[in-house]
Parts: sequence; C-alpha cells; structure tokens
Amino acid sequence: MNKQKRLDGKKKLVSLTRQMEKDMSLYCRDRGIESENELVREAIAKYIYADYKDETLKLQGIDDLRRRTEELRDMMELFFKYIRLMHMNLLAYSPEIDLELADAAFKSSTMRHAKFFEVFQDSLRNDPPFFERLLHKYYTGTSDGQG
Repeated sequence: MNKQKRLDGKKKLVSLTRQMEKDMSLYCRDRGIESENELVREAIAKYIYADYKDETLKLQGIDDLRRRTEELRDMMELFFKYIRLMHMNLLAYSPEIDLELADAAFKSSTMRHAKFFEVFQDSLRNDPPFFERLLHKYYTGTSDGQG
C-alpha cells in the first residue's frame, strides 16, 4: 500500500454544504488540483497571507514616503544655506555706484558671486553626511537614494 506522509498538523473537520462540495469538486477538476485538501490549504494560505502582503505594501509605501521626505528636507536645507550665504554677501558689500562705473560693477559682482559660490560649495563639503547623500543621488541617478 502507498501511504501518504502525514502533515505535521492535526486533522481538522470542517462542515461543508452540498453545494460547496460540488463547487470544490468542479473547481479542482477544472484547475487540475489533485485533492480538495490541497485546495483548502491553498485557500486558507491565500486568505491569511493576503493580510501580510497588504501590510508589506503599506510599509513599502511608508518607506517610500520617508525617502521622499528626506529628499525634500535635503533640498530645503540646500536652499536655506544658499539664501543665508547670499544674504550675508549682500549685507557685506552693496555700495552705491555711478552710471559710468556700471561695467566695472558688473565685473565686480560676477567675481563676488563666483567667490560666494565657492564658499557655498565649501559649506556643503563641511557637512559630509549631507554632501554624501547629494553625491550618491547624483552619481546613481536616483531620486530615492537607492542605487
């Protein structure tokens, strides 16, 4: 005799209506499922694990939201650092000029802006965690921080 191996669980008795038994038989035959027991195990597993999958999707959505929030925070931090340094620059040097000195003033402002931007870049370099996140996003081409 060919005995099937016992599953590690206890047998469960479940009452089914005649219609359910008929539907199960037809479903198993149409889908090529060998036993009604296997159908019941699959149905229970799908029912139970659907909740876990829903929770996993929710957690993935929350994780994605967290990454996007961090990216926005980085953008805002960069923006505020720039504004702060620009404001300091404007307060430090803003003389009145005559019209004939406009060309020289333009050249001067261009050089001052270049110096200002170098200081701005240095301020980013002096914040390694922030600068590393920006570099990672730049070199990986991702906006979510994953490579």
